[in-house]
Amino acid sequence: MTGSGEFCGIDPDRMRDLATSLRGAADRLTEIGEDLGKKLQQYGVHAPELREIADIADWGRRQVSMLHGRAELIQALDGGGDPALKPDGGQGLVRLPDDLEAFETAQALARMYGSDILANHGGELQAALIHDHIGKIEDLADNPQAAAAFFALLPATVRDSLPNLIASTGSKTAKQDLAAFGKALGAALRAPTLVPAFAKVRSDLTRPAGSKVAAWNRLALLAGANAPAGVRSAAARALVLDDFAKKPRQDWRAASPTETKAYGLPSDLVALGLEVLAGDGKAVRDAFASMGGKDVTLTRPEKMKLFLDYARTAGTGDEVADAFGRAMESGTEAATEQPGKHSREAAAFALDLMRTAGSFGSALPTPAKDSMGVIAGSYVHELVSGGRFDRAENRASGMEPPKHWEHFPGVTPSFYLSPDDTSAFLKTFVGEDETADTFSSAVARFRHDTLIAAAGLDSKGKTDHFGDVSIMFGDFGSVAFKSTVDVLGEEDAVADAARNFTKNTAGFLLGTVPIADAVADLGWNVVQSYVFSSASDGWAASFETQVEAVNKEQADLTKRLKYDMAYLLHSGGYPASELPKELVSPTTGGLKTYDELVAEAKREATGGKKWEQILEEKLNVYNDWMDSNDKIDKKIELSSRAQSSDLAKNLLKSKA
Repeated sequence: MTGSGEFCGIDPDRMRDLATSLRGAADRLTEIGEDLGKKLQQYGVHAPELREIADIADWGRRQVSMLHGRAELIQALDGGGDPALKPDGGQGLVRLPDDLEAFETAQALARMYGSDILANHGGELQAALIHDHIGKIEDLADNPQAAAAFFALLPATVRDSLPNLIASTGSKTAKQDLAAFGKALGAALRAPTLVPAFAKVRSDLTRPAGSKVAAWNRLALLAGANAPAGVRSAAARALVLDDFAKKPRQDWRAASPTETKAYGLPSDLVALGLEVLAGDGKAVRDAFASMGGKDVTLTRPEKMKLFLDYARTAGTGDEVADAFGRAMESGTEAATEQPGKHSREAAAFALDLMRTAGSFGSALPTPAKDSMGVIAGSYVHELVSGGRFDRAENRASGMEPPKHWEHFPGVTPSFYLSPDDTSAFLKTFVGEDETADTFSSAVARFRHDTLIAAAGLDSKGKTDHFGDVSIMFGDFGSVAFKSTVDVLGEEDAVADAARNFTKNTAGFLLGTVPIADAVADLGWNVVQSYVFSSASDGWAASFETQVEAVNKEQADLTKRLKYDMAYLLHSGGYPASELPKELVSPTTGGLKTYDELVAEAKREATGGKKWEQILEEKLNVYNDWMDSNDKIDKKIELSSRAQSSDLAKNLLKSKA
């Protein structure tokens, strides 16, 4: 069913008058035909044309039924709708899209489901009937106005209990069936309200439901609707979140195990309200701005804290924490905006979240931790620059640059974190291996790209952006290290660093990771691992021992860091003499990385010659080339020291 895009203005009362007139005309035509036939028979005249007169009269009577039916349909679709949808001077005139056949199909579906399938049957038969016709409901999603007509004509009691009615049948296709109704509803909600009666449906969905069970059913239907931001926000607030903001400490469970199992939706009404918001950043931000109405004076961070406090104490806390995390991903636009290019609205929301979640640190409810890692990866510019101690050391977090702040090329934070707030937020996902690894890769790529760009800029003038950016990453590495130790303890922190280092080294040597990603990840791992060596000899020995146990080789962090700096400077076009052919990578055409040389040495180790000896010979060529380029050699040395500094860690410790 597809609408024509045209409109028609119809007066139902005039259509009924037309039907009455047509009925009278049909009856009169029948009467005239019969009288004429009798007279002709008296004279023995046979007139087959009289049959045509009778057929025309019968056709008229059939149209009478159709006209009455359409008049009732149009009257129902008008539903006392918005007068603004009626043309000027059209007293009694109903203006609808010119697609009456589609509306008749929608009416038939509404009657079939609302007055028969969902009213007169039960159990397996009802489940089968619901699913047998679900394709027709799916088709409604392609015609938003027909979908609007369907929901306008479906009895409100049925519409508001659809999830419960479908699940109670025990149907194995309940999730699929509810999704079809949800998509049809979403199509109607996203389209302009051209069917006047649908305005009431829209209004009902965004009003208090009267009970938690009824509210859960409405939200469950909306959860798969992909409704517009305004509808999501208004519905979530009206059906649960406004009341939650006013009185959070109560039992918010509203669904039975049958329903939660059928749909995979949370039983907790608060969690389901957040589920409806998740996926639409504007809806999330609007809900948190207006939640509770004028009676609630909580700030946005205080509202965020309400959910986390509730998640820590409620029996359904895991549901709430998981939904909260995903709603926060949407509100911060973590998946829809690019790192370093966040809108001010999303950034302000992210700043409030980071400070709120950071106040919980490692005690943040576990199901929300993965989302914090996703947000961290998207806001890598803000977190890395938040670890800086070279400027405004005692700054407070905020949207505006601190006094005397120096901006670096390629580093474009949308807000400015203090070192303390940076460390606190990092603690929210420390120990979550997959999440931490994903964030670490985001930092690694950011470091790799920013340093190469800085090298390119330095090659054109007297700037030292490469050195400045190196200091920034050194500070952040130190802050991240302290955050990890605070949560995991020294022993586990060392083990965690060794695990990352050996995993990424293996990925490079086996060729399972693209070389650009492998170089970026290994470079950042070296910086992080080097921090251990600056902590104490015992820590360094522990790290070396654990890496050696896996790789059966020494992790020469000092060499690795210097060679990584050389690779980044050369990749950025920093001036240096021509590379010896032994140092030209066949893969990239640029300077070989340390791990490329290791891989080569292992391949060439034959005839009893150890690969370590071959590597040393290759590194001698590398070292000779660096020593012959005094300018780049000094830059390598200074940037290596900057990125291995533990100054930030010690300063952060002194502020505690």
